[in-house]
Amino acid sequence: MPEGDYRPYTWGQLLRTPFALYVRLGCKESGPRAVQRMPNSPVCSDSCLEFFLNPVPDESRFLNFEFNARGAMLLGLNENGSFRCLDPSLQTGCFPHAVVKEDEWGVWFCVPDTLIQRFFPKWKPEGAAPLRGNFYKCGDATQVPHYGSWSFVSRRPIDFHSPECFGEFLMQTH
Repeated sequence: MPEGDYRPYTWGQLLRTPFALYVRLGCKESGPRAVQRMPNSPVCSDSCLEFFLNPVPDESRFLNFEFNARGAMLLGLNENGSFRCLDPSLQTGCFPHAVVKEDEWGVWFCVPDTLIQRFFPKWKPEGAAPLRGNFYKCGDATQVPHYGSWSFVSRRPIDFHSPECFGEFLMQTH
């Protein structure tokens, strides 16, 4: 496979409940690199699945949720291009759970409404406004470095931290 063409099949799913957003990320990848173990460690150097969320589309701020196959999580806030890791104690309410199988791996986690409202007080969970965000797969220090996204990233050089490239998530209520 020519360098730069490796893009393992990857998916993301969202489920909205009355008090939280549940996220499931998965990837067809055997033997994922998973060196990082500590909260807020650079999991993007490992085989990594990421979800970025902007619940208030008229703001350029967004939350980063990044995971390796051990379930090590980096939780951050990006404000106008300036990134900062958030207190690791906030990760406990996300209940991250990683699963590794023979030829695939994934992570499930929760984004409580209280976490979103802590950083986006204008956001109202009962509102019908669409959420914006993106799903990513990367592996900066893997045997074959790779990068991919659900919503096309048009910024060059490629920068996943580009809220103008986020897609729209429409939440249906029944």
